[in-house]
Amino acid sequence: MSREHSSNGVLLGAIVGGAIGAISALLFAPKSGAHLREDLSSKFKEISEKTKDIATAVGQNTKELAATVGQNTKELASNIKEEAGDLVDHAKKSNQHIMESFSTAKEDVKDGLATSGR
Repeated sequence: MSREHSSNGVLLGAIVGGAIGAISALLFAPKSGAHLREDLSSKFKEISEKTKDIATAVGQNTKELAATVGQNTKELASNIKEEAGDLVDHAKKSNQHIMESFSTAKEDVKDGLATSGR
């Protein structure tokens, strides 16, 4: 499990645990129905706001991560393309060198056969 995923799980657990604790405290406190409903409503609003804040932060982090991954992918593709071009150039030069060596060897064999009288 990644560290970021683990941190998100801990944060989510803390929020859920806090909400459960707050609701339990409100339900077991000796209050009238109107006060209890008011307290529950305010706690619900607080939890909703925290959830929105977390969702916004997660959304922003996701956008930043996607942008970083996209940029890294572009750079990697560019590097691979450049390396592939270098390999093609090297292969062409090697092929040309081999062909020149072969041609030279062929001429040497011809010259050798011609001087030996064959």
